[in-house]
Amino acid sequence: MGRADRKRITIIGSGAIGASLGLALRASPNAARFEVVGHDREPLTARRALKAGAFDRVALTLGGALERAAMVILAVPLAALRPLLADVGKILADADGVLITDTATLKAPVLRWAEEHLPAGLHFVGGDPFLAPQEGRWHLARGLEAARADLFHGARYAIVPPARGHEGAVRTMADLAALIGAEPLLMEPLEHDMARLLAEMLPTFAAAALVQSTARRPGWREARRAAGYGYATATAAVELEDPESLRMMAMLRREALLPRLDAFIEAAQALRRRLAEGDADSLEAAFAAAQQARAAWASAAHAHRWEFEPTMPPLLDLFRRTAQAVVGRWGAADEEPSGER
Repeated sequence: MGRADRKRITIIGSGAIGASLGLALRASPNAARFEVVGHDREPLTARRALKAGAFDRVALTLGGALERAAMVILAVPLAALRPLLADVGKILADADGVLITDTATLKAPVLRWAEEHLPAGLHFVGGDPFLAPQEGRWHLARGLEAARADLFHGARYAIVPPARGHEGAVRTMADLAALIGAEPLLMEPLEHDMARLLAEMLPTFAAAALVQSTARRPGWREARRAAGYGYATATAAVELEDPESLRMMAMLRREALLPRLDAFIEAAQALRRRLAEGDADSLEAAFAAAQQARAAWASAAHAHRWEFEPTMPPLLDLFRRTAQAVVGRWGAADEEPSGER
């Protein structure tokens, strides 16, 4: 197959997610059928990702990266996504049938931004990989150094289409998930965002509070020498995103986040009461219950045993077939990645 016949997948962003997508696509069985083009606002980062094998080539300009693209993956932080969507919409103002997707951690606001900035001829479908925790690999997936071709193995790839999403574009997103070793999970925007708030934003608040209550207190200079695995894992969530994106996640979903924070604070206060009252048995029981609940979650996470309940039942069989096929419709050279219009 000649280079001109290969479908072009453009990845904007060369961090852990963007570079890992490139590595996974280029390692897939059908790698010869598409060209992976990378672009980053930091050209040196893009070149490093190219050297690491994440891309077939890099484009120095956004316009050059978008040229002839069949699919565009915006793998940038939430804070950078809205202006990037505006720029993509201007550059592709006359384009038709291009699939645009993202990897941001919120979807309801992103879908609104896409509707605001992208022309009608483009197909936007939200995406977000829910990375699976793997034994011995609980480190944060941030930065090019964390990129791996198998990063998405065992992951659920959340696919969040707009209300009137293009069915062919949704199918293509399912194919993408299968190609990189993930299982597609169709979700509604609010359903997705609530899952992210509970699984990521709430731990970030807890981690920030722990850091502030320890690192800024007298005695930390000595105590920090004893801080090891426990402190590192308990506070890691503050590094999941850049501060601006964390602020946006919190403020954009403030009404939903506040009751969850209240419940967290109530649970912490209940532990404090047991300690203050000297109720050793109750405190031990609370710790045991927490350990059991976490062990059940960790066991399911490592074995990838998750309930699969898409919110759009008619596509359930389609998604299961796609996940099993692995190669998917992108294996057909005569079919456009965004489906028939």
